[in-house]
Amino acid sequence: MRALVFQGYLWGYILSKANKTFTINKLKKAGKNIEKLELINKLILKCTKRLVKISGADVTVTGIANVPLDEPVLYVGNHQSTMDIPILYSTAPQTMAFVAKKEMEKIPLLGYWMKERGCVFIDRDNARNSLKAINQAIENLKLGHSMAIFPEGTRSRGPQVGDFKTGSLRIAMKSGVKVIPVSIKDSYKLTEKKGENTNTKVTIHYSDALDPNTFKDTNELAEAVLAQIKKHL
Repeated sequence: MRALVFQGYLWGYILSKANKTFTINKLKKAGKNIEKLELINKLILKCTKRLVKISGADVTVTGIANVPLDEPVLYVGNHQSTMDIPILYSTAPQTMAFVAKKEMEKIPLLGYWMKERGCVFIDRDNARNSLKAINQAIENLKLGHSMAIFPEGTRSRGPQVGDFKTGSLRIAMKSGVKVIPVSIKDSYKLTEKKGENTNTKVTIHYSDALDPNTFKDTNELAEAVLAQIKKHL
């Protein structure tokens, strides 16, 4: 039942805000990028906060002070469930765009909002397009826009952390922005246990920022990020 309410609210919200797409496009054409981003952030933040509440998540947030607010960062988190994006977006001290799977770009209205927010889409079956998306994420960071990525590439659907695709940390190495390891604990309990509608305690921790310039390569950076994530799971 909760899943139906979740989907119902999500699509109902998107459809009710369909007219905002015209406003977004108008601001884009007028070159008012700041105003465009502010509108999209407002739309997404309201939706994600409501989705977290509907999901039954009792979220505890720690480590907020570790995130610098005066510079762009790359959030790098473990990935347990479909709720990770709403939880991260609604709790982070600064908003961000995501490196997401290609399929999300095809979702009506939402895909457009994500693209205009600065999200980039990875096509795992097309190396050239994936590289293009990674380069776009690097450019976004250099322009001052924070990004987020889940280097496992897919949901673990449990407490374990899958292998990191170290190439994704190239975004940090090439852009030079600080990395914020993000530990998301027990979000899988919200979506992976069928038939249960009980509230679940979920914790999200933002670890100390890591400077990619102090690591020799992406492998070393990935190891450090993974260690910080596991430390708080």
